Amino acid sequence: MIRLVALDLDGTFYAGRSLGVPASAWEAVEKGRRHGLRFAVCTGRPQGGYGLEYAKRLEPNGAHVFNDGASVCDATGRSLQADPLPHLSELVGLARAHALPFDLMGAEGGRYYEEGLMPPELLSHIETTGVEARSARLEEIEETLVRLWFVVGDLGLWESVKPELVALPSIDLAEYISPREVIAGVIRKGVSKATGLRWLAQYYGLSLSEIAMIGDSHNDLEAIREAGLGIAMGNAVEAIRAAARHITGHVREDGFAEAVEYILAYNRQNQL
Repeated sequence: MIRLVALDLDGTFYAGRSLGVPASAWEAVEKGRRHGLRFAVCTGRPQGGYGLEYAKRLEPNGAHVFNDGASVCDATGRSLQADPLPHLSELVGLARAHALPFDLMGAEGGRYYEEGLMPPELLSHIETTGVEARSARLEEIEETLVRLWFVVGDLGLWESVKPELVALPSIDLAEYISPREVIAGVIRKGVSKATGLRWLAQYYGLSLSEIAMIGDSHNDLEAIREAGLGIAMGNAVEAIRAAARHITGHVREDGFAEAVEYILAYNRQNQL
């Protein structure tokens, strides 16, 4: 029996700026609740902003995973679990030395950038999440920091600095590369959405077999594999599709609602 549905946001629940969250997705959540399901955001987005608004509506009295597992909070944004990012001084030192735009994510929902390192591409990256950022140097921040994002428009510069970043122990670097920029997230090594699922299981007193994970991108892979029921969106990358037990429709075509229907059918079948 599935009792908790963990869901990625972008490409899974949220269908982009023009469509937002489809009405069918919210209707599916309400139907799932009537049948005893609980819901938890499990996203790479920073804590707060639009992601926290969705979390509050999905499960106002529950726990939610942000920053790819590096932070867990309740629907008010109160921190429940955090994995501090190691080597912050070295990471920020490299960014300053090479003029790499970056921002830092906190376990209480804070988001920080440094004056002079705020190009348009970083500003756009911040605005898409709805998490307000403020200028502060690392040495001034008291909040526990769990993630650093680089947003670099110069691909050559990024490739020249990347070996220094990769050489730092105890961190994981995830890159999203387009022809115009590199967006790279840094978190503590070993932290992922899968560790977030394990935390949720303990919090709710569940086994992983009682949790479903719905996702579409590479950062969902470990969680899809560990969940009792892994579901890939129709728009998911091939690795997710291959690992999932079921593939549903595209996020723009009521795919999330189909995923919830599949979970309810799965539960009915397992009640027999």
